[in-house]
Amino acid sequence: MQTLKTSQHSQKDRLFPIAVIALIAFGIILRAAKYLPAFSMRGDELAVTLNLLNRSAIDLMTKPLDYQQAAPFGFVLLTKALMGIFGQSEYVLRLASFVASCVSLLLMQKLLTKTGGRYGNIFALAAFAFSGYLIYYSAELKPYSSDVLLCLLLLLAFYQHISKETTAKDFVMLAALGMLALCFSYPAIFVLAGIGSTLFLHYWRDKPKLFWLTLAGAIWVGTFLALYFLLLRPQTQSSYLVTFWDNLLSFMPMPPWRDISWFPKATSGLFFVVAGLSSSLVLVIPIYALGLWGFWKEKKWQWILALTIPIGINVLVSGFHKYPFHGRLILYVLPLVFLVLGKGIDLLISLLRNRMLANMAFAALIVLLFRPVVPTINSYLFTRDYLRDDLKPALAFVADNKQDGDIIYLYHYIEQQYIYYAPLYDLENVPVVVGQNNSRSARKYQTELSSLPDGQRIWFLFSFVNQARVRKGENQDEREYILNYLKENGMLLGEFYAANNSSSAHLFILK
Repeated sequence: MQTLKTSQHSQKDRLFPIAVIALIAFGIILRAAKYLPAFSMRGDELAVTLNLLNRSAIDLMTKPLDYQQAAPFGFVLLTKALMGIFGQSEYVLRLASFVASCVSLLLMQKLLTKTGGRYGNIFALAAFAFSGYLIYYSAELKPYSSDVLLCLLLLLAFYQHISKETTAKDFVMLAALGMLALCFSYPAIFVLAGIGSTLFLHYWRDKPKLFWLTLAGAIWVGTFLALYFLLLRPQTQSSYLVTFWDNLLSFMPMPPWRDISWFPKATSGLFFVVAGLSSSLVLVIPIYALGLWGFWKEKKWQWILALTIPIGINVLVSGFHKYPFHGRLILYVLPLVFLVLGKGIDLLISLLRNRMLANMAFAALIVLLFRPVVPTINSYLFTRDYLRDDLKPALAFVADNKQDGDIIYLYHYIEQQYIYYAPLYDLENVPVVVGQNNSRSARKYQTELSSLPDGQRIWFLFSFVNQARVRKGENQDEREYILNYLKENGMLLGEFYAANNSSSAHLFILK
């Protein structure tokens, strides 16, 4: 009997590291699936790229970004340095985010080994590996993946302080890491506030260490204030950005009781949209509360504060319209959330003494909470829905088939993309007509298209197509509407549709 139990424990010991390695490997594969196609830059990515191309390093350090963009100067300087060394391909532009996302998987596992048991470890690591938001922003020229990485680094540094005897060197390292984090991540200030205030209580009776911590905190505050008045304040006062995020209900109402419904909506957005979990708050909130209780039960009150204070401060600051609590901007809180949920899973499973029942309960929780995983895997490995706005295949088709005298008509959304990519496809000298945004009245497209010259080859380029109002209560795909008109009033000579019908090129001669 003893031999059988020993064999079972030995098997579990072997299976756990295999499961961990498999989750990390699969998480990297999903992130590589997003990164490797090198789809075209667009939207905010393109706007950041134009800042990198048109601004000097000094300008990037001392002036807010143009085109209504906001990104930490450390992040943009690093990317600009990579461009100077390796060129400006999509691989280079997204390299920092991709590396940060992959390294974060390793750091998340390292942190989990210090805070929870095996069930919670597997759950939290799987949630982190398969999170649709984390995968999507692993290959975007935006700082959200580095926000997550720096949050993890700060939490690991925090662990060093609460788990062992520290020296002055540890405080110097913590101060330096905090300064670096602030240069590369805006929400790092929330994480620093959480671990700083927690360590203040932790070292309350140790005056020498309290002095060193206060000195580190003063350095963080000084760094943040310098960055705020130099770069951040104009961005927090941007009417465009404030209105954009306000329309998404990203700010806590002030006073908070003015709209109590905001809080369950924001909580649902965090757990089910950003974290990518399924089920309902009725299941998730008790597991989260159980996780906090688990830390308290183990006399690890420091983790409770460090993992919740940043979220609370972010919510409070959002009430003053300084930093939204919504979507990609709170991606950095996922390590905080998953660590607590993992602890809750551990405590819940520990209530079941029967190992078979425990495994069945764990499997049931995985099924209930991880339903979005299947469509996420399908999207990144098979259907590749994220390529829907990749303009480059259509540009390549035009470049291979254009003739002297051709004209290019651009769908209104892709003007900036075309300006950026045209020289790469030898299209910069082709005459261009930029379409108008007639989404409020599709009929205006007929007037616009009728003004194009007859009897001449015209390429019509589309990507990231929206809907247009045809009549009251009825909308139609703008590309479909335009092509129907062109087929009635011209002759189609050839066309090309990229993968997933994402971008397209159509060659017409109008009558």
